[in-house]
Amino acid sequence: MRSLYLFAALALLPRVALADYTTVAPLRPLTLSDPAGLTSIAAEFQYTMWTEHPPTGDVDYTSITLDLGADIRIAPHFVLLARMPLSHASTDPGDCCALALGNFTLGGRGLWSSVGATSRSVIGGELSASLPTASDSGERGISAAASAFAQLPHDPGRYAPNTTTLRLKLMGQFYNRWFLVDAEAGGQLYLYDGDVPGDNDYDLGLRLALAAGIRATYTVAILAELSSLFLSDDEFAGNNDTVTSVDLGVRYASQALILGGRVYIPLDSEMRDRDMLGIGLDVGARF
Repeated sequence: MRSLYLFAALALLPRVALADYTTVAPLRPLTLSDPAGLTSIAAEFQYTMWTEHPPTGDVDYTSITLDLGADIRIAPHFVLLARMPLSHASTDPGDCCALALGNFTLGGRGLWSSVGATSRSVIGGELSASLPTASDSGERGISAAASAFAQLPHDPGRYAPNTTTLRLKLMGQFYNRWFLVDAEAGGQLYLYDGDVPGDNDYDLGLRLALAAGIRATYTVAILAELSSLFLSDDEFAGNNDTVTSVDLGVRYASQALILGGRVYIPLDSEMRDRDMLGIGLDVGARF
């Protein structure tokens, strides 16, 4: 009888290991979309600083963005998403600016997963639109524009005033006990109203992002993310039609709690010449 118990215990070991992978939700990347397919609410914060060098003397800028978001699961592997960004910029010297609304964002995400003996993969797609709710006047308009510039490699359409943004992207994640890899690729269409200076009333963008990391535990990972935005016209990004950044940080993500901290480092010359650097934090809950 003792031999029978031992045999049963050994037979159950692979199933217990497999259950660890199927019951623990996928780790969320630092800035990419959450591939868990669960209902969640979260707040994402980024503090960015840089220096402008006009002929009259240097001006130090800071931008603070706070994104309040929710993913609502409406069916297995399908979620609706909503985001309400807030932004605030300041200058030194100077007395600027004011708290501003960003562009209210709505969308949907579909995900499909495959579970192996010691790994899991997720693929999906996302469609979203940001409405032009960001203020374009006075100090609020300056805050919105500064935050769009600070977030250029990530998602400027959430903050840019007088801009409607339509997005369609594909995403994928693969992870096992020791590492994970995430990738996103998608097109973005920026529609500007008549108040935006320039010859064009629209712009096309292609955003590519890749994240990779080491899993210290099932719920904690050390991650690096590379994000690039390619634009068909340089009006939206100053004199640069390609912007790239890297985010380095730590992510905790379980079926109940999401925590993250990262350092944001722009890599393209226009932002690097301004000594731009940022810090990001986020917290959320899954249901």
